[in-house]
Amino acid sequence: MRTSSALVLFCSSLAVPVFAQDAQLSGAVRDQQHAVIVGAQVNIVNEHTGQVLTTRTDKGGLYSLPTLDRGLYTIQVSAEGFRGEEFPHVNVDVGAKLLQDVTLSVGSASDTVKVNAEGSGIITSDATVSTVINRQFVENLPLNGRSFQSLITLAPGTSVVPSQGVGSSGEISVNGQRTEANYYTIDGISANTGATVSTAGYPGAGFSGSTPQESALGTTQSIVSIDALEQFRTSTSSYAAEYGRTPGGQFNFSTRSGTNQWHGTAFDFLRNDALDAKNVFDTTKLPERQNDFGGTLGGYLRIPKLYDGRDKTFFFFSYEGLRLTNPVAATLYEVPSQALRASAPAALQPFLNAFPVSTSPDLGGCTGAFTGCANPDLAGLAYLTVGYSAPSRLDTTSIRIDHSFSERLRIFGRYSDVPSQSVSRQPTDLAQVNGTVRNVKTVVLGADSILTHNLANEFRVGVTGNDYQSSRSIDNFGGATPLAISSAPGLTNGDWMTFFMFYGLYPYYLIEPQSNRQRQVNVVDSFTQTLHRHTLTYGVDYRRLITSETLPPLWEVGFFYSAASILGNNPDGLYVYTQDINMKARQLEFSAYAQDEWRVSDRLSVSAGVRWDLNPPPNDVNGNTPYTADQITNLATTVAAPKGTPLWQTRYANFGPRVGVAYQLNQTPGHESVLRAGGGVFYDTGVALSAEGYYGIGTTGFASYSAPFPATSAQVQATPVPSASAPYNAPIYAFDPHLNSPYTGQWNVALEQALGDKQSLNINYVASAGRRLLVQRFYDPETLGNTAFSQGKGLYVTTGGASSDYNSLQIKFNRKLSRGVQFLASYTWSHALDDDTSNLVVYQQERANSDYDIRHSLQAAGSFELGGRYNNPLLAYALRHWAMDLRESVRSALPVDVLDGSSVVSTTGVTANFHPDRNPDQPLYLRSDAYAGGRTINPAAFTAVAGEGNAGRNIARGFDAVQTDLTLRRDFPIHDRLGVQFRAEAYNVFNHPIYGSIYNTLSSGPALFGQTYNTLNNQLGGLSALYQVGGPRSMQVALKLHF
Repeated sequence: MRTSSALVLFCSSLAVPVFAQDAQLSGAVRDQQHAVIVGAQVNIVNEHTGQVLTTRTDKGGLYSLPTLDRGLYTIQVSAEGFRGEEFPHVNVDVGAKLLQDVTLSVGSASDTVKVNAEGSGIITSDATVSTVINRQFVENLPLNGRSFQSLITLAPGTSVVPSQGVGSSGEISVNGQRTEANYYTIDGISANTGATVSTAGYPGAGFSGSTPQESALGTTQSIVSIDALEQFRTSTSSYAAEYGRTPGGQFNFSTRSGTNQWHGTAFDFLRNDALDAKNVFDTTKLPERQNDFGGTLGGYLRIPKLYDGRDKTFFFFSYEGLRLTNPVAATLYEVPSQALRASAPAALQPFLNAFPVSTSPDLGGCTGAFTGCANPDLAGLAYLTVGYSAPSRLDTTSIRIDHSFSERLRIFGRYSDVPSQSVSRQPTDLAQVNGTVRNVKTVVLGADSILTHNLANEFRVGVTGNDYQSSRSIDNFGGATPLAISSAPGLTNGDWMTFFMFYGLYPYYLIEPQSNRQRQVNVVDSFTQTLHRHTLTYGVDYRRLITSETLPPLWEVGFFYSAASILGNNPDGLYVYTQDINMKARQLEFSAYAQDEWRVSDRLSVSAGVRWDLNPPPNDVNGNTPYTADQITNLATTVAAPKGTPLWQTRYANFGPRVGVAYQLNQTPGHESVLRAGGGVFYDTGVALSAEGYYGIGTTGFASYSAPFPATSAQVQATPVPSASAPYNAPIYAFDPHLNSPYTGQWNVALEQALGDKQSLNINYVASAGRRLLVQRFYDPETLGNTAFSQGKGLYVTTGGASSDYNSLQIKFNRKLSRGVQFLASYTWSHALDDDTSNLVVYQQERANSDYDIRHSLQAAGSFELGGRYNNPLLAYALRHWAMDLRESVRSALPVDVLDGSSVVSTTGVTANFHPDRNPDQPLYLRSDAYAGGRTINPAAFTAVAGEGNAGRNIARGFDAVQTDLTLRRDFPIHDRLGVQFRAEAYNVFNHPIYGSIYNTLSSGPALFGQTYNTLNNQLGGLSALYQVGGPRSMQVALKLHF
C-alpha cells in the first residue's frame, strides 16, 4: 500500500504577487522507509489543454514546478524500481501553492496507482488572509448588475461604504482602511486607472491611480465581465513582499482561456418595473427596463487546412451588452419657492427658474413679502419630493489568445474594449442633466518560461487607456426652464457656471462640461527559484500613469446666503475665474521585492521578505507642475515655492518587511490543523491628492465682485489672468516638503481547521495600525497677518498627520462543491478608530470611531442543487436539474457625525467643522412610526455652541442593513454538452427597507435633523443605485444557452 499526504491548495500564499497569475507545485518524494528518492520524475498534465510540464527531484528528494496556469491537472510521479502514483482532477487556483509529498512503494514503474489527492484546501505555509472564489461559483451567485462589489464583500473585514462617486473616491473599505488604499489587477496588470473629470476644481483620487477602472455605471465590467472571469482572489492582510503599492485589499482578477474543447454561451437578462417593488420613499413606481445580453466562445484555434492549434493555441472571446433605464428613488429636495421666483429681480429669474417648480408653500412661513417670517433661515425655499428614471448603456468586448511553444515557454495576449454611457440628474437640482461617457481599453501581454529545472520567470506588460467625457445641461424637468450658459454675459456654452443658494439643503447647479484621458503602462517581471527547502521569489513592478485634462477659460460662481440677498440681487459671493490648465500629470512608481519561503520541516514553514516602494512626487510632462508652498511651519510667512519645486522630497527608505509562520498541529488528512501568525509593513503611494494644485495659483485667475449676478461682460473681461504673484488670487495646494509615505502595520494570528476533505473553518485575529496617513486642512493665512494671501483664497495643506487603528475577530467557513452544495460564509467583529477617515479635505481632526466603523458583519453565499431520485420519468424531468443560490448580507450601522457648523480659528487660521454640545438629560434617539425607519436622532439632545462642543465625532449611528438575494435556476439538457439554463433572480427578496443617509447638521432645522431621507443604495454612491445593496426588491429573469 502507498501513503501520501493530502494535497494542500494554498489559497493565497505569501508568494503570490499582485501581478502573479502562476501557481507553484512542490514537494518531496520518498520511499516507504522515508529515504529520499533522487531523480524521480514528476509530470503535471493540464486536463483541458493537454499541456505537460516535467521536472525531477534533486539530491534532497525535492521537486518544484514554479509556473502553473490555473486549471484542472493530473499529477504523475514515477521512479525506476517504484510503482508510479497519479493524482487526477487537482484544481489549481490562481497564484496558489500546492504541496504534494509522495511516498512510492517498491514495484514496477509500469504500474500506476491512482490517488485521491483532494484536500481541505487550508493554508499550511504562511499567514496570508485571503479568499478565493472560482468561476462556477461566481456564475451561479446572484450578483446584482453582474458586477463584483457583492463578491468582494464576501471576504472577512471587507465592506461597501459611502463613495464620493466613480473615480472621485473608492467604495470598498478593507479592515477599516481608506477606500483609496485598494489595488486591483487584471491578469497581473494594474486596473487602478479610474480617473474621472474634476468637479468644481476637485480632480478626485482617480487622477492618481487610486481608484479602479469602473464603467460609467460604476460596474466592474470595464475590468472584466463575469463571463470572461476565470477566478477571483482577494488578499486582505499580511500578504507577501510581492504584494504592495497600497496597504489595503489586493483584488486579483484572472481571465479565462480556451481549451481543447469548444465551449460557449449566449444569454439575456431582463428586468422590468412590473417585477419590482417600489422604493419606500416613492409614491409611485418609477419606470425600469434592463436588457443585459451577450455570449462567449472559446476553444483551440483551428484554421482549416492551414493550422490546428489543439494542445498549443487557444482563444476565448466574450461580449456583454447592457441597455438600462434606471430608476432613482424619490428624495426630499429644496428648490426656490414660487414666491421667491416671482419677487426676485428680473436678472435673477432665469437662474432661479432653472430649478424644478414646487407647489409647496414657502418654508419661511412669512406673513408678507418675506417679512415676519417664522423660519427666516429657510425663506425663499420650498420642498419638492420626486424621483426619476435615466438611461445607461455598456458594451464589453474581450479576446484572449494563449499559445504554448513548449513545456518551457507559454505566452498569452488579451485585448478588451469597454465603452459605457450613463445619464443622471444633479441631486441639488434635478433639472441639471449629467451625461457621462467612458471608454476603457486594455492590452495585456504575458510570457511564462522555465529557464532551468529550478528557475522560472513570469513577465507581464499592459497598456490601459481611460477616456472620460462629461456633459452638463439644464432641461425642463419638473417645470424648470432650460438655461444656456451663454445667457450670462461674457460666457459661452463651453464655459462653466455655478449658481448656489447657500442655505437650507443648499440647492445649486454647476454646469461643467469637460473631458480627460488617462494612460497607463505597467511592466512587471518576477523570478521564482527553488534551492532545496527554500523557494525564492524576486521581481520588479514599474508603472507609469499620465492623466490629461483641459478646462474652459472661464468659470462664474454666484452664491446667496438668504432670500434677502436674492431679493436685492446682492450676492454674498460673485466670483469669476479664468483658467489656463494644460494638465499632463505624470506619475512614476517602481517596486522591487525579494521573498524566501523556507520549508523548515514537514510541519513548520517560515516566510520572510522585504519590499521596496519608490514613489516620487508626480510632475507635469509639459512643465506645468503645480505650485506648492515654501514651508508650512509658520503660516504667517508662508509663500509660494518657486515654479517647478517638487511637491515633496522623494523618499528612498520605504522598505517594508514581511514575515509569516505556519505550523501544522495535525497532519491527518481531513483533520488538518494549522496555526499561523504573520505581519508586515505596507506602504501607500501617498499621491491621492497630488493633482489638486492644478486648480490653484498659476493656472487659475480670480476676481470677486460686489455687484449683481450675473457679472457683466466688462467684469468678466476684467478678471485677472492666472498668476502666481502675491497677493494670490487663487488657493495654494501645498504639501509638507518633508512628507513621508503613509504606511500600515498589519498582523494576524489564525487557527484553521479542516472539517473533512471538503470543508474548513478559519478563526483569525486581524489588526492594523495606519500611520502618517494623509490629512488635508484648509487655512486662511491672511487672518495671521500674511499679506501674500487674498481673503478666502487660502492655503490647503496636506501632511501625514492622521492615524488609524483596527482590531477584529474574523471567522470564515468554506465548503467546496460536494454533493451539490457549495458554501462560503464569514463573520467579522471589528472596531476601527481614526482621527480622519477620508483623503479629502477635513475640517476637524478628532480621534473617534472611524466613519467606516462597522462592528458586526455577516456575509454568506451558497449554491444548492435541488436534486433527487425519481422513478417516474415525468417527475424526474420536471424536478431534476433545479438549483438555488443565496447571497446574504447582514451588517450593523455606520456612524453618523452630528455637526454644528464651520468657522475659522483665529489663532491658527484653520477652517474647522465644529460639533455641538450633547445634552445628557435628553435621549440620543426618538422612536416612533412617524419617522422613516421608526427612529430619528433627537434634535433636543444637542445644543449649538461657539467653537467645539463636547458631543465629539461620530456620536450617533445610522441603520443596520440586512438583505437576502436569491436565485432559482434550472438546466434543460438538450444533447451531450448542449443545454439551456433558466434563471430567476431576486435582490432583497423580502423587500426589507434599508435606510441610508441622515440629516446630520443642526442647520437642517428640527423638522429634518436626525431623520433619514433615502435608502442605502442611494447613500452608497459609486455603483448604480439599482445594483447597490439596500434598494427595494428587484427581480430579473434570464435564459442562457451553453455548450
